[in-house]
Amino acid sequence: MEFETGRSPAVQITARQRWSIAITYILIVAGLALGFNQRESTLNLASEYNNLEAGISAKYPARWLLEETGSFIFRVRDMAHRGFNTVIEVSAAPVGRDTSERNVFDQLTLQRSQVLTDYTVLGYDDYLLADDALAVSMSYSFVARDSSPFLEGVSSIVNGLDILTIRRGQALVVSFRADAEIYQRELETLRWFIQHLEF
Repeated sequence: MEFETGRSPAVQITARQRWSIAITYILIVAGLALGFNQRESTLNLASEYNNLEAGISAKYPARWLLEETGSFIFRVRDMAHRGFNTVIEVSAAPVGRDTSERNVFDQLTLQRSQVLTDYTVLGYDDYLLADDALAVSMSYSFVARDSSPFLEGVSSIVNGLDILTIRRGQALVVSFRADAEIYQRELETLRWFIQHLEF
């Protein structure tokens, strides 16, 4: 008595089928590469900002919202992100000859600690600008509550970085804030912004 082993006869692949499989894989890889390239070029589209009065020009991501009304020169926000929107804000203030970077940071800390929940300064460091000038940075964190009535009670931890330089009697501060979960990833946008900021 013979038992069947369950093996199917070997499938023979023709040369034409081999070529079809190879071409299919090549088309898949080419399509993925083209899609990735298209996505990157869309994400990297930039808009230009010029303010002759303040002597500032910058490039920012085209899909971000530009605001010019407030206690800042201008601010851009990534409105596509849920929760806390990533923000880059540029502000300037006149300073005296004896004013140090630390004085400016202390004043910012005093103002923010009164309006931001659990505002904490994490540290200070040097920061190299696009023109190789040395600036000073201050990192901090705070808790932001969602302003939507539907998400009441939802809060997120926000990390921030201020980059400060004093030139010609003026303190220029670039403030960057992002949700702590995406902060490290979003720092790349800040670096790109600083590279395209002229003042």
